[in-house]
Amino acid sequence: MAGEQAGAAGAPDGARFTPRAWHLVAIGWTLGALALWERLRAPQGTRQYVLCHHSAHLDHLTLIALVLVGAVFVVSLAGAIVADHQGAASRGLVIGCLSAVLVLVVAADTVDASGERQAERLAAARPFDAGVCDYAPQEYSATPGWFTW
Repeated sequence: MAGEQAGAAGAPDGARFTPRAWHLVAIGWTLGALALWERLRAPQGTRQYVLCHHSAHLDHLTLIALVLVGAVFVVSLAGAIVADHQGAASRGLVIGCLSAVLVLVVAADTVDASGERQAERLAAARPFDAGVCDYAPQEYSATPGWFTW
């Protein structure tokens, strides 16, 4: 009886790892926090672009990347809640949600990389000149891209 209880409470020898709902929240929110920190820290990074003319497309790319990072938190929490209600049958859901979290974080960095390429092209095509710009220049800060391979 005691051996059965120990096996039920803890993993018996040679048992496979079973992902739980709290793993999803812990891993998802850690990756989301790192992705968000990467974006908040970006203005202090080395790759900054000052553009004489405003680019609405760069603003859209930045917003899309932030929405993708926000979705990481939502998917992690919603997936964990559903997995917790499903109980033991939730292994596939947890793995699927973890995969979705990873895809969202990589997608956010990929969108940011696209924004950086566009900012680089815009800065090269028309370099910033304070005498030519008649309004406040747009600054674009590139993220480190830790999650894009």
